[in-house]
Amino acid sequence: MDPELIKEILSRPKDFQRPQKDPVRDSITGGLLVSEGPKWTKNRRIISPAFHLESIKVCFLFIYF
Repeated sequence: MDPELIKEILSRPKDFQRPQKDPVRDSITGGLLVSEGPKWTKNRRIISPAFHLESIKVCFLFIYF
């Protein structure tokens, strides 16, 4: 890290603000792909039924007919 850049950022806080919270973005970026441990287990259990073979077959019926 360049100390001069850090100094510039810290000296101009209005120009370098943290991004605002976005619940949709946060739920996507904090989801199954990047989570670990208990959070991963919980998310995996929630979406698991959507990927069962019978559920996928039903979806294909609606897509192709």
